[in-house]
Amino acid sequence: MKKAWLTLALCTFLLIVTGVNSTVAEGPLPRPHIWADCELFVSVATPAAFDPANGPLDELYAGSGFKDGVPLISESKPGDQDYNGGRWHLNMIRAGVPENKYADACSVEDLDLNDFESTNSYFECPLLPRRGRGPK
Repeated sequence: MKKAWLTLALCTFLLIVTGVNSTVAEGPLPRPHIWADCELFVSVATPAAFDPANGPLDELYAGSGFKDGVPLISESKPGDQDYNGGRWHLNMIRAGVPENKYADACSVEDLDLNDFESTNSYFECPLLPRRGRGPK
């Protein structure tokens, strides 16, 4: 149970670091916006933990603001064969990368992955479809 709440705290911290203004305040848990193949999703910060050595995960990229100010881009989404159900490894944009370099990015293919550094953060937050073109 302690690990689960630690994961919830990590998800919440991630939201704060990457931009609280890009979340939806629906319900008791934070809901960050995430781009995946230029399709907008909403996630739910859940109290769930996992051991990264026990199974596949997806890469999540955090920046100062991608298209429409959304702070996160996923390499995979629901419906993709390689989607792992919201099990994430976090990569943060490196210091010194120009703030507006990825202002129009909404897909991993829009990113230079050398501009991101791996972290030791692993957590679960499922992706939920969001209707519309951008965050409201």
